[in-house]
Amino acid sequence: MNSTVNVIPAMLRMLYGTGIRVGEAVALKVKDVNLDEQYLIIRQSKNGKERMIPFSDSLLEVCKQYRNSLQIIEDDEEYFFVKRNGYKCSAKVIYNWFRKVLWKAGIPHGGKGNGPRLHDFRHTFSVHTMAAMAKSGLDLYYSLPILSEYLGHQSLEATEKYVRLTSEMYPDLLSEVNSICSYAFPEVISNETD
Repeated sequence: MNSTVNVIPAMLRMLYGTGIRVGEAVALKVKDVNLDEQYLIIRQSKNGKERMIPFSDSLLEVCKQYRNSLQIIEDDEEYFFVKRNGYKCSAKVIYNWFRKVLWKAGIPHGGKGNGPRLHDFRHTFSVHTMAAMAKSGLDLYYSLPILSEYLGHQSLEATEKYVRLTSEMYPDLLSEVNSICSYAFPEVISNETD
């Protein structure tokens, strides 16, 4: 049996349930995944920002089941996502397995840049989170910066690009985001003439 196969369901659930990048997920160490208080510490991020990520009860159960299936001695300095042999998983291996899962499910892959991609879990998480915050009545003026910080973005503009994916499903949400982002990133009108 392939030594990587048991990590795939837990990894995909982690990506979908937290919106972290695959590189951040494979860099997680046991000490970074607090199963008692339900949060992750992202130490190696794209933008170099360390951040704390809370996660759900259902993801907690997936993580516990995954770690229990390994039957290895816990070491805080070891990687959280490892193969059955205890070796770290690489992002490339996760990408390859994701493609196999798509193929087995009969989901066509459009080629590089056309997806579905692992990074689409991050987009989906962002869209669902923004929609849930709006539905709960949280003012988007406050929720957009929260989501931006959670995702580890350098600016609200980076987060706003993710939120634009909601235009067909949540048109009211998009118009509210546009009004917030136009205030945060006003259009510059040049006085120069050609």
